[in-house]
Amino acid sequence: MINTIKVAAVTTMLFAALAHTSSVTAHDGATGVVKQRMDAMSEMAGAMKVMASVVKGKQTFDRKVFIKSGKLIAGHSNMVADLFPEGSIEGSSEALPGIWQHWDDFLHLSNSTKANAEKLVKMAQNGAELRPLTKQFVKIAGGCKACHKVYRKKK
Repeated sequence: MINTIKVAAVTTMLFAALAHTSSVTAHDGATGVVKQRMDAMSEMAGAMKVMASVVKGKQTFDRKVFIKSGKLIAGHSNMVADLFPEGSIEGSSEALPGIWQHWDDFLHLSNSTKANAEKLVKMAQNGAELRPLTKQFVKIAGGCKACHKVYRKKK
């Protein structure tokens, strides 16, 4: 039994180290605004993962998770126009040129994500239960997916 626990612990640490390494590697060579936006997007992804953990029942329901994560996503969404100056695709950027070719649509998706995140925060602050918060979380996730499908390089 002890060996099983040790193997599980080592495996967990190995996967955590590999996940961290792949994230760091993805940002290697990024500088300036490209690095700033990659960091911001990584923070947003982290906030989505924390909420997903609650939604999936892997973490105990706590409205504070939705408030904190929603505020982070809304705040970062508010910075998108500044984080994507025209043509900033050098280095390890995952941005596609279509961002600037369809700027209004890109900003619309960002503004929609911000509005959905702000709504999520208000719902959680007003005592919403998990089911309505989950529905709002899904709207945010849909916005992320829509933007990444069109404006981010495939991984």
